[in-house]
Amino acid sequence: MSQDESVLVDTALVPDPDAGEELGPTDVEAIADEDLRGSRLLLVRRAVEPVDLGGTPGGAIEFACTFQPARGTRFTWARLLLRLKTPVGVKIIDLAPREVRENEPVRFTLDRSGKLSLSYQIVEAGVEAGRQKEFALYQCSVQGSGEGTALARWDFNESPHRKDGIGREQPLALTLPVTGRVEGTVSVSARCARTGLRGRIEALRDMVLGGPDEQHYPVSFEIPESQPPTGFARFLRLF
Repeated sequence: MSQDESVLVDTALVPDPDAGEELGPTDVEAIADEDLRGSRLLLVRRAVEPVDLGGTPGGAIEFACTFQPARGTRFTWARLLLRLKTPVGVKIIDLAPREVRENEPVRFTLDRSGKLSLSYQIVEAGVEAGRQKEFALYQCSVQGSGEGTALARWDFNESPHRKDGIGREQPLALTLPVTGRVEGTVSVSARCARTGLRGRIEALRDMVLGGPDEQHYPVSFEIPESQPPTGFARFLRLF
């Protein structure tokens, strides 16, 4: 982790206490609590940069969201919610990804109105390592929503063909029309699976952030009013 990055959430994922009856008698069994120990969520504020939104100060923030499954399990689906609370009345200008294809190198791009998009590019063999770091690969499909609201939502779904989980690190981004301190909460829902013979799912369990007081985990970050360019690798200003 670089000195510019900051950990927002690093906590256990535990069985959802409100989903104890989600599996009927004819369904697969539930994964035992002890087999889920080690499941965690790590959310890192990877980079933040002030931006001039056509004369209005604002900020662009990049996060890295990592779902860590317990040994022998995988996450087949997950949802991350980021609810902004202060400044009061703050609304998200845009967020990314809205929808992303699997296993294609992408780079976040940003225009002067604060709109985010994904630039796809094939990274050829021999491209210098510095340029490769500008691109991210999503192992699973990702859908995001929340423009014009205080609630950012991202859904992650594993490939129905590969059935190899949702992967680890997921880059996320949003833009806000404010600077200074931003506070909110993060909540997570996820489904964990244990695979038996021939790839067949033999057990499932729904999970949330650990403990009743942590299911809405408090987070905060600062958007500076101004600073010299820092080489925000995943954002490219479009003119």
